[in-house]
Amino acid sequence: MKKVTLKDIADHAGVSVASVSYVLNNRTDQKISLKTREKILEVAYELNYVPNIAARTLANKKSSLIGILIITSENEDPWEKFLYTDLVRELEKVMRRNNYDVIVSTISVTKPEIDITSKRVLEGVFLINVRGDIFYKLSTKISAPMIIVDSLIEDRYFHKITWNFSKAIASIKKIYNREEIFLVTSRYNDKRIMEYIRDDFNKELIYEMDSVEELESFLERNKDKKGIIINEFIGDMASRFIDNKNIFVISICGSDYLLDKDIRTVVFSNKKKAVLASNQLFKLIDKQYSDNKYIYVNHNKPK
Repeated sequence: MKKVTLKDIADHAGVSVASVSYVLNNRTDQKISLKTREKILEVAYELNYVPNIAARTLANKKSSLIGILIITSENEDPWEKFLYTDLVRELEKVMRRNNYDVIVSTISVTKPEIDITSKRVLEGVFLINVRGDIFYKLSTKISAPMIIVDSLIEDRYFHKITWNFSKAIASIKKIYNREEIFLVTSRYNDKRIMEYIRDDFNKELIYEMDSVEELESFLERNKDKKGIIINEFIGDMASRFIDNKNIFVISICGSDYLLDKDIRTVVFSNKKKAVLASNQLFKLIDKQYSDNKYIYVNHNKPK
């Protein structure tokens, strides 16, 4: 596959190569309009551009090794087990295109021990689905640049990336004409991200997935309401117990093909998430720092 260059982006966006360089390197000392910046970033994403820092990596004799660390529970149900399979695959693709090797490791939420960094020198780390207290325990053992995925840790020194759930939920509520609706969602380890997801719902109409039996009972009680289900594996199970026309499923696992054709969906792209997270990690590795510590990944157009 031909590597995308700055000139390719410039040609597609109808701007100069210099403008592309300024925008992608987050140069604020150059006067470039917001419209042009957004166009360049959009084209860069569409062309799947990531910066080539492999040459500098080799010159500096670095390890070229990136760690993907996923916090897991002891007894993962299917809707949790496959939550990050697609994202990890997309992250690996981006890393390999940039001559990085990847090591993937799971860490138990009940026994958060880590020895990967003591055995290998990592140039960067993706820390996925981590709880606040566990994050601070692990972060003392990780000296490499780090991107926190799907946790809204209150720490101004670390970059976070997650789905723009509030925007996705608002778009569905607009379609539902803002009538009161229920929410079924998979659980994240971080308390703040769960609060972020639940924020605009009546707490009596929220079910955090724990068992199929409880899901059936919750849907039976709310069968006359409209609802949003986060996680397509849960959405597939829910379709056994409720009319498909009453639910919107937010796909976060890259597996929306599992759903019945008549179920409406909002799809988040793990490819897009991986590219954005990788770009930010590459900047940190390259010592390009910014004050914006949060990236919220937008959804595709509702189907």
